[in-house]
Amino acid sequence: MGAVKAEANRDWSPDWATHPGEHLAEYIESRGWNQAEFARLADMTPKLVSTIINGVNPVTAETALKLERVLGMKANIWTSLQANWDLHQARVAKERQLDEASKFISHFPVKELIDRGALRPTKDISRLVEDLLKFIGIGGPHAMQARFDSLAVHHRQSRAFNTDHFHVAAWLILGEHKARSMNLDAFDSHRFVTAVREIRNLTVTPPDVFEPRMYELCRAAGVAFVLEKPISKTCLFGSARWIEGDRAIIQMSLRMKSNDHFWWTFFHEAAHIVLHKGRSFADDKGGEGDGVEDEADTWAEDVLVGTERFARFKATRPKSEREVVEFSESVGIHPGIVVGMLQHNGIIRFNHLNGLKERFEWKED
Repeated sequence: MGAVKAEANRDWSPDWATHPGEHLAEYIESRGWNQAEFARLADMTPKLVSTIINGVNPVTAETALKLERVLGMKANIWTSLQANWDLHQARVAKERQLDEASKFISHFPVKELIDRGALRPTKDISRLVEDLLKFIGIGGPHAMQARFDSLAVHHRQSRAFNTDHFHVAAWLILGEHKARSMNLDAFDSHRFVTAVREIRNLTVTPPDVFEPRMYELCRAAGVAFVLEKPISKTCLFGSARWIEGDRAIIQMSLRMKSNDHFWWTFFHEAAHIVLHKGRSFADDKGGEGDGVEDEADTWAEDVLVGTERFARFKATRPKSEREVVEFSESVGIHPGIVVGMLQHNGIIRFNHLNGLKERFEWKED
């Protein structure tokens, strides 16, 4: 039984410690000295004595020998007190670091990032933090605000859906990693507008035809076209933004289950790239527009159907599939897109003519 108690005592470690300076202060007071008197007796400077008492300086081996000579308490006891204090401070610092690391990690969708291969699966918090910092591209957690600033994304404001800006940042950064792997040339505005007009003709083709061609056309113009499935606590359809100043990204989530949503999102984001160089945007589900968003909507509408031509068509108050199909064929785009535009403009109800839309089943890599 005694052996068990001895073993338990060896394993016990207090969660507190006292700096040896506190003991030194008590000894000096018990002898009736002031700090200056003691300093002269111990052959130490008053400043050193003061800083030891205040816990700023440690008791070194040399100092411990002087304290033993003057006060009688063995030098190894003084150095042991100092060692216990140092160990306690190291534990406190480590716990503080782990606590801060855990709080930092908790902001992000770590499991989703691991599932997508952006982070390595591990239970080691230090390793996880290191991987997360590398993924984000910052030197430490306190630099996260600077990373937010570097993204500088202008949002459509949504009142119906709540988003988490850490999760939004994670989704955007996933897109950045894909974009940088493409080795893009500098953005070429004329070439991109030409590419967008060719992509317009692809709206009547299936995904296995238009998707690879979109990647190719955009990349040749200095724009990374990225499809990145959504992340929890985000309600984004798409984003248009810039990296390294002269390379662009159009990043779209896979929330778009019908072709009208998909194509409108692409042409809206393309408009931001063409009209608002150097600015970055993210469009929320249910987001409300402002001046620049309205500009993007107008540009997208004009490229897709021609603003004046669409205005004349809307004025006829079309209600039938035949009318929509005939108009779509006359402008050369998929009728589902026209249905979505008519619904958005309040010409037909949101549950009307949806049979003309095409449903997409995206392969989520």
